[in-house]
Amino acid sequence: MQELLDQIHQKKEQLDKLRPLSDAQVKNLKNVYDVQLTYNSNAIEGSTLTYSETKLILNEGITIGAKSMNEHLEAINHKEAISFIEEISTE
Repeated sequence: MQELLDQIHQKKEQLDKLRPLSDAQVKNLKNVYDVQLTYNSNAIEGSTLTYSETKLILNEGITIGAKSMNEHLEAINHKEAISFIEEISTE
């Protein structure tokens, strides 16, 4: 158990050395997590969009052929909901 705690402490120290993150790094992380969270949430609900398709819809605004408009809107609305929560939590 102590070995595991030591490993965790070491990793935390490594992470702390990288702080503070630049604005570009924070923006990149937010983008990755927005796509990942949206994809996973919608997949649980039965969406047939792949991770790559979700990323294209959210980042490029591309419509994916053979996918329903409902699936597109679910992805877009989910990302907007994340943004709304972030917005009201920082006011």
